[in-house]
Amino acid sequence: MDVYTLAEQVTAGLEGMEVPLRVAVMGCVVNGPGEAREADLGVASGNGKGQIFVKGEVIKTVPEHAIVETLIEEAMRIAEESGQTIGEGEPTVTVG
Repeated sequence: MDVYTLAEQVTAGLEGMEVPLRVAVMGCVVNGPGEAREADLGVASGNGKGQIFVKGEVIKTVPEHAIVETLIEEAMRIAEESGQTIGEGEPTVTVG
């Protein structure tokens, strides 16, 4: 899995988020879950799939082609729940 491309796609999809959100995009299914759990939203990817984490909990496992879309959907849901919207802002995406 090309984690850098994945992180770039996630960053582009989250551009303009006003809600402060720490996102971890990890390419290792061994160490990735620990790192992804520390973020508000994260993915530990490998072997053609990704485990999606929200606030430290695995919420679902998705195929590789659905990772970016799923992360963006979850970010929007988190923003909605916090009363925030998409606007001017910078996402913080950690790659590992």
